Order: sequence, then structure tokens, then C-alpha cells
Amino acid sequence: MLHTLPRPGSGLQTLPGTGPARPCVPAGGPEPDPAVFADAVARYRALERLRGFRQSLYECLDARADALFELADAVLCADHAVTSLVQLCLEPEFTRGHGALYDALSAGRIDDERFFSLLASELPRAVDGRPARAWIAEHDVIDHGLLEKALAGLSPDDAAQVRDACARWARLRFAVDATAYPRPDAWCSPGREHVHNGACHCRGSSKTAPGWEYQLTAAIGHLRTAWAALLDVARTVPATRTAQTIAQVKGVLRRLRAAGHGMKAAPLFVFDAGYSAAALTDGLLGCPVHVLVRLAAGSVFYADPVTWEGRYGRPARRGAAVHCLEPAEFTAAAAGSGPRARKKPLPPNPEPGETLTLPDTPLYGTVRAEAWHDVHPLIHGDRGWFAGRKSLPVLPGTLVHVTVERLPDGRDPHRAMWLWHAGPGPLSLDELWRAYLARFDIETSKPHCCHMHGSLALPSVPSGSVLVKAA
Repeated sequence: MLHTLPRPGSGLQTLPGTGPARPCVPAGGPEPDPAVFADAVARYRALERLRGFRQSLYECLDARADALFELADAVLCADHAVTSLVQLCLEPEFTRGHGALYDALSAGRIDDERFFSLLASELPRAVDGRPARAWIAEHDVIDHGLLEKALAGLSPDDAAQVRDACARWARLRFAVDATAYPRPDAWCSPGREHVHNGACHCRGSSKTAPGWEYQLTAAIGHLRTAWAALLDVARTVPATRTAQTIAQVKGVLRRLRAAGHGMKAAPLFVFDAGYSAAALTDGLLGCPVHVLVRLAAGSVFYADPVTWEGRYGRPARRGAAVHCLEPAEFTAAAAGSGPRARKKPLPPNPEPGETLTLPDTPLYGTVRAEAWHDVHPLIHGDRGWFAGRKSLPVLPGTLVHVTVERLPDGRDPHRAMWLWHAGPGPLSLDELWRAYLARFDIETSKPHCCHMHGSLALPSVPSGSVLVKAA
């Protein structure tokens, strides 16, 4: 068994923990243990996959390839927090001087499209059923162990239903969010702007700092782990952030198709508050993609108007309105107080078309999700993404309202969550709210559903069993 791995463009790199070569068994000696050879073959195949990936990564570097590659190894192999760049040149994996480090960062070049395509090709194929379970058992060891531990004691039929519901790669899920790179002292840096920075200690609500903003796209699972795989990153600016986000999503879809991902189920892209739900829905029309966006409080959506034939007056332009407000805010608006005070009280929201109730979940307590289907936002043609258009589109989708009893770590929820979903087809209400939280909270006993007034209510069950939403 080889215990070294070649570094592309350089010599050999020792891999710790792989072990020396295994001795041969002499003729007439005891029969070798099959498990030893199976382990050796598995390690050899893993090294071959790693060697192939490193070679492809090296080919993505156009200039200063050797120095950049060793710098990447130094970042990965550092066993401590790196607080300055010059510390990286002290790592054994970086065999050059500190001058080569700065030269690699200033003069090095990376083929972004080739690099992002390589990352997309490394994602497992989106499969379902037995192939998905086999892949999870072989690769996703942490999540597979959590799932099997939760399924202990269930009947084979019930356990099979839960495994099918928790197949991680039945649908690819991606999270898109921006992060600030503060550069307050870099007065001569090009393109520096005031960007939102949650770690800023500024007074008031203006938490901004001079620097750059980078937007990342990462593939996520829906079991309760911190696993994520970065696929794309781009520097964004406020003036063109919406167009850049749409182009970034389309670029990920293009690379997935080029990498051979069949995508039987359209992938789901999850966005936090701050993104325009209407603009993303309009920009991604016709693309095989689901969009899930968290909404700001106070957003308003409308159902289709009721129309009729004959000469009985002009039909309404919009139907019933659904306000993204909490019951207390409706009361404050009716009393003429609060930021949304009105002379006339707001009418209550119409009844949701679908309701899901999950009692006694381990992380969130009682979870209630409500959905209003076939509603659309009010679009303004004088500003934003739709500025200058003569005809404004009607963008139907689903509005989801999620309330939880508590948050992890014992925190109390200060506000409910409103989500907007649009895509080529419907998604289950359970998948929508869990996809935003990026975790699959497995809880307790046999699958049981109760249909009442279009809702799905799951009763409380004892601790130690598993509860899933039945079809």
C-alpha cells in the first residue's frame, strides 16, 4: 500500500496515518484475512480519488500554480487558527519562502469556471431509493449513524418509510448567502464599499463596515449536521446584486448538467431575508429550480381576483390580501399604534389552504406551518428589478408561515418565519420549512397522520420513537 501521494508539479507528499506497505504472505502460510485486503483496497481507491481530484485542482491554476497549490495545502493542514498570512509559510506543506506566498496571491491566477465545474462534478448524483441508501451508508457515515440510531426499535416497514423520507440526495439543496470581508484600513483597495457586517459594533441598526461583499453558494443536506460543500463564490455590489444572484444560480445549474447530474428532481435554492422574492422568481422563470426565500415582516401577497361574466361592474384587480404580520401587529394596526398604524383596521388573513402541525419536536417544540397557495406579490414597475417594464408579470407561488414554540439552546422565538416558494411544481410543506433550517429534526413513533380540514396533524408520541409526515 503506497503511503505517499504525489503533489502535482512537485515531489511526493507523505500522508500521515496511511501506514507502511503490507508484507506478502509466504507460501504455505496461514490464509490472509479478507478484511485486511478489503480495507487495503478501500484505502487505495480513496487515495486514487484524492489523487485525481488534486490533479484536477492543480490544472485549474493558471499562474503561480505550484505556490498556490502549496498554499492551499498549508491552509488545510494547519492545526491552529491562522491569524496572519505569514504564518502559512511556516507550515511544512509550504516549501517556499514568505515572498513566494505574497507573489502567489498577487500574481497567481485561477480559472474560476473550471474550478467551479470541478466542485460541481464532485457532488454525488441525485438518486432515490436503494441507490441513495447505499451511498449514504458508504459515504455519509455521520448522518447515517444518527439515522440508524433513531430508527432502532421500529418495525422494518416503518424504518423503510423513514429512510425513504430522509434520503439525503433525493433532491439537491443549495444555500445562497453573502458575507462581508471588512477592510476598514485598506484606503486604496478598489471597489471598497460599506457592506453589512453582523459582527460590527456600531451603534444603532447600521451595522456596516468598509470592505467587500462575497456571495457563496453551498450544497447542504437536510439531516442535522454542519456538512456543506461550497460550489460558487462571487463578489457582489448592491447595484447589481439581484442580477448577479440570478446569474450565479443559472451558472450552478449549467455546471450540474455538464457534470452529468440528471436532476430528476429540480434542485432547491434557499435564500435568507434581504433578497427580492419577486425578482428571483421572475429571473429564474423557465429554469428547473425551486426558490425558497425568507420574507421581511410586513410583506403583502394577494390571491387571484374573483371574476364574473356580464355587465356587473369592473372585477377587482387583486383578491384577498395576506399580510406577513403577527397577531399582535394586527391588533396594534387596528388600534392606531405601532409602525403600521392605519385609520382603518387591517382585515384578518384568509384561512390557509394547507396546515401542518408537529407537536413536541426535540429542537423547536410544537411547530405549526401554514401555506397559502397561488398567491402573488404586488410588483412596482417604477423601481428595482422591474423598472422600465411596460407589462408587469403575475408571479404565482406559495406563502408559508412557520411558528415554533422555542429555538435551540433554550432561546425564545421573537418572531415567526415567513417564506416564499416558487418553482416548476409543488413541494411538501414539511420539506419547505425543514429545508430553510438546513436540518432534518428526527423525532419519535410510528408514522401517523390525521386529515382534518385540509391539515395534517401529528399527535404527541413518546420519546425514543420516530415521527414522519406520511403521504
